[in-house]
Amino acid sequence: MNEPLEKTKVIIFGKDYEVRGDQDEEYIRNLANYVDSAMQNIAMKTKTISLERIAILAALNIADEMLKERQKFDEYLQKIEQDLQE
Repeated sequence: MNEPLEKTKVIIFGKDYEVRGDQDEEYIRNLANYVDSAMQNIAMKTKTISLERIAILAALNIADEMLKERQKFDEYLQKIEQDLQE
């Protein structure tokens, strides 16, 4: 049987959430803190009060960071493969 997913209480952008996951509590809190920080930065830069807009812009920024890191990793792997073939 599967073990029940643990609940972790977090605060993101001033709102309480219960997050269920199979990761440990510290990891989930780190994720929540990262999202909260991204949203706080967007709110300060844009001066918007729309929670939905702030969340979407934060998600886009986080996705941009992830895709750039993924691209760097792929380029690194290609370079290693090329070096190994030589």
